[in-house]
Amino acid sequence: MVLPSMGQHTYHLNPRQRFQMVKTHLSGSPVTDVCRFYGVARKTFYYWLRVWQQDPDNFVRNVALTDTTPVSQPRLTSETTTELIVRLRKKSKYGPARLKLLLAERGVQMSASGIYKVLKRANLIKKRRRKVKKKYKKYTAFMVRPGQKVQVDVAYLPKLFGKSHRQYVYQAIDLHTRITFSAVYSECCPANTVHFLERLIRFLPFTVEVFQFDHGSEFTYDMLTHVAVEHPVHTYLKSRSIAFCFSLVATPRTNGCVERVHRTWREELQRWHRWKNLTALLTDNRKWMRYYNEQRPHSGLKNKKPLEQLRTVSGFENALLNYAI
Repeated sequence: MVLPSMGQHTYHLNPRQRFQMVKTHLSGSPVTDVCRFYGVARKTFYYWLRVWQQDPDNFVRNVALTDTTPVSQPRLTSETTTELIVRLRKKSKYGPARLKLLLAERGVQMSASGIYKVLKRANLIKKRRRKVKKKYKKYTAFMVRPGQKVQVDVAYLPKLFGKSHRQYVYQAIDLHTRITFSAVYSECCPANTVHFLERLIRFLPFTVEVFQFDHGSEFTYDMLTHVAVEHPVHTYLKSRSIAFCFSLVATPRTNGCVERVHRTWREELQRWHRWKNLTALLTDNRKWMRYYNEQRPHSGLKNKKPLEQLRTVSGFENALLNYAI
């Protein structure tokens, strides 16, 4: 089709917009309104109107309905990789940066931005309201050696296995290596705390210098003014010449590392299981510990695993963790 001359005036509409512009005018809209809506000069509008008037059928076939979609998209992520990304996302709830590491472990090299686009196409990215960024304050000092400080806390589980009482998950984390130990008890009491500390000391391949607790009665009697005896935990640690300290009262963020372990435990273990008995819970907890310490990348360690971080320390190049205690 030979188009009439348009002089020096340029146009920016794509073929479908040109068709819609002419069709809108032919439906009864004034030229002024059409030009204002499409952001074109009247000269541009009349040019495409003349094209339409010369040969409407050819205009529709060759100009207005031209498909601009590429025939092939060679850089589009393959279906196999897309399914893998979606499956890992649903299982772990990880973001693009951490999913990139999991894919690399499976031999798939992909950028975080590419993973983000796959998640967005799969409707797995939710828009969140932007929060006012608060001034960052660090509550935990950086530790330079294994065992320099270990935080300990207890998480409460809902009623399980049809019993009328809760289960309790004792958890501890070394602030330098992020090595974590977790154990389940049916009661939260000083005796179980001492038993947990005994197991923890045997589990860790290094010596603990300081334990940090909150002010729960399973760790101290400081908040119970009517109790005059020494707490069993204090007695045990003094016998082992291990120092201990406490977080600020009603300030869990000063015990933040172990609090974060509680959240991770719930997200990665509790959320995906419905345990029928205590044996199943203990088995899954042990598997999760091994995964957390030896397979899970930690952004706080520059994406190293906790055991890998320990092996970078002189004297611990061949360190192992004993999960059978």
